[in-house]
Order: sequence, then C-alpha cells, then structure tokens
Amino acid sequence: MGIKQFIFGEGEGYDYGALCMPSLPWKKNRQPMRFYPLEEPLPLLLSLVMGLQHAFAMVGGLITPPYVVAKFAIDSFPFAKVDLQQYFIVAALITSGICTIINVVKVEIPFTKKIFGKRLYIGSGLLSVMGTSFTFLPIYEIAIASMKADGISGEAAFGKMLGTSMVCAILEICFSLMPGKYIRKVFPPVVCAVSVTLIGIALTGTGMKYWGGGVVCAEMGWKEHVQVRDSVGFGMPVSNVPSPICSGSAKVALPYGSTEYIALGFSVLAFLVVIELFGSTFMKNCNVILALLFGYFVAGVSNYEGLPYVDTSKIEDAPAVNFLWTQWFGIGIYGPAIIPMLIAYIVTTVETIGDVTATHEVSQLKTGDKEYTRSIQGSLMA
Repeated sequence: MGIKQFIFGEGEGYDYGALCMPSLPWKKNRQPMRFYPLEEPLPLLLSLVMGLQHAFAMVGGLITPPYVVAKFAIDSFPFAKVDLQQYFIVAALITSGICTIINVVKVEIPFTKKIFGKRLYIGSGLLSVMGTSFTFLPIYEIAIASMKADGISGEAAFGKMLGTSMVCAILEICFSLMPGKYIRKVFPPVVCAVSVTLIGIALTGTGMKYWGGGVVCAEMGWKEHVQVRDSVGFGMPVSNVPSPICSGSAKVALPYGSTEYIALGFSVLAFLVVIELFGSTFMKNCNVILALLFGYFVAGVSNYEGLPYVDTSKIEDAPAVNFLWTQWFGIGIYGPAIIPMLIAYIVTTVETIGDVTATHEVSQLKTGDKEYTRSIQGSLMA
C-alpha cells in the first residue's frame, strides 16, 4: 500500500472531486452517500474526519454529567473548586477514550474458553463509543447531597459512590456471562428497540432544553422559587444558586432562553440544514462537526455589549497535561444508593443491547447470529 492510498484511498469510493462537489436539491442525478462496511479499511484522511465528527458530537454529552457532579454536587456555591471541575472533565475524556478503543477492538479475555466453555470478550467490535451516562446523574447528586448533610465532605462522598458503582457494576458483568438466548429472553428486541427510541426522543428534549443557555443553572434556579421551594427537595432548598440569570457561555450572563442564546443555537441548526440541502457528500458525512464549528465561529466573533461569548481563560489557567491519578477520593460503599444503582445498571443494560442491535442493523450486519451475541456479550462486559 502506497502513501497516497494510505492517506486518501483509491477507487470510485474515494473520488474526492465528486465527494466534495456541492449538490442541488432539485437535481435528479445526485451523488449517493457511500456505505463503508465494518471490515473495510478506511484511508487516514477519511478516518480522521469521521472520527473527529463523532468526537465533537459526543463531547458535550460526555463531559456534562461529571461536570455537574463536580460543580453542583461535590462543590457548591460559589463553585470555587475549578481545578476539581477541570479534573473531572479530563478524567471523563481519558477514560472514555481508553474504553472506546477497547470496545472497538474487542479484546478476548484469556482462559475463558477453559473456565466457561466459550470465549468471552471485552468490547463489541463495532464502531461505537463508551462514555458517561446521564442515568446515574440524579443518583449521584441525591446521594452526595445526603452524605454532605451528614457531615461527610463532597470528595469523600464521591469516593463512596465510586465504590458503590464498582460493586453494582458486577450485575452487568453477570448479564454478559449469560447465554445469548437467555439475554434475548430477558431483554427482548421490542423492549430494547422501544428503549433506544425513547432515548432518542429524550435526547431531542435535552437538546431543546440546552438550547436556552445555562440550563444547569436555570434548573437549579427554578427550585429556589418561592412557590416550589418548600416542596422540592423535601422542604429544603436544593441549590444555593440565588438567581435565574445564568452564564450560558463565558462572561455573558442572560436569563435562560434569551434571544441571544437561541440565536447562537439556531446558527448551528441553520448551517446543518444548509449542508443537508446543498452540501457535498463529504460535507454530509461530517455535517455535525461542521455545524458545531460554524456555531463556535459565530460565538467567537460575536459579543454581547462588549462581553465575549467565548472565554478561554479557564483553559489557559488549566494544567497543560493531566492524568487520572492526580486526584484521590478514597473508595467506600454507600448502602442507600445500592438499589438505585442496580436499577440504573439494568437501564444501561437495556440501552447497551438496543444500541448494539441498532448498530448491527445500520452496519448491514445480521442480528441473532453468533457474532451478534458476541458483540452483546462484549459490550456488556465493557
């Protein structure tokens, strides 16, 4: 394989002239979207663009749960532990990257053939990512708040929740060891399909909610309203955030749902529509990253009464390199959270099976054969 083929590929499927030409909605002979099978080797350029698109698309959902836990659960108003928030984001990104590599590669676990009579794997072997889950977010928030009310520090409370998560994760490992036919009986396709559909619907609502800017602050703020303060959180204020004026970005602080925030979000949606209508095949394959970059560009060149929407001061103050072992929380167990965490792991099991099934179908792979069963087993083990 030559360098040119390694970087750009060769053949009709990699005709970048045709791939990069804009399309017209009313034109009949439009360039079709190219489908790349699971085992087809992709050239470096195409792999980087597609991988970067997925990375950009997942970053927001990946860092939000740990960021919320660090800022609003472990820390509290006035949110002075910026270094802790930065560490949580770094830890989420590093862990997600390592686990995604393992999940895509699908590593065989040694000696499982002798012990269990079949080969077991870690990872699905599919193009799918591993990351944080919003399912556990409310459990962590409530449990850490309860422990802090009992006089336990936020960091120690988080360590107890980490230990609880490790213990409860054994349930999902047990599911992965079940024979494939039993997994399909316990989690039938119709249940998993409905679950994945509901996840998509929920994410649509989440996207609309985040469109308003400063959504976490706004959600905390409404619970402080005089009409609900005594009923939300068992008669105690849930948040110390005193104002509904939220910083959706940088130094700009506007009410949730302000026109300025809506307009910035609309710029991303509008550019996405333009790409779908007039973009080339190549642009449509990486439409998410292009739309996000366009929205970031609009925010970067805009300001509100002289205040920037994009502020890089925290990035500049953050350490250049960070690792998982730079913070230590201690490991413990928080008993009252065990049952909620087990339920959450059952929910993520249904989500995982549904995601793997959907990925098999869009990848034009069979569902129900041995390879599909191995993907289910490996993804649950991961």
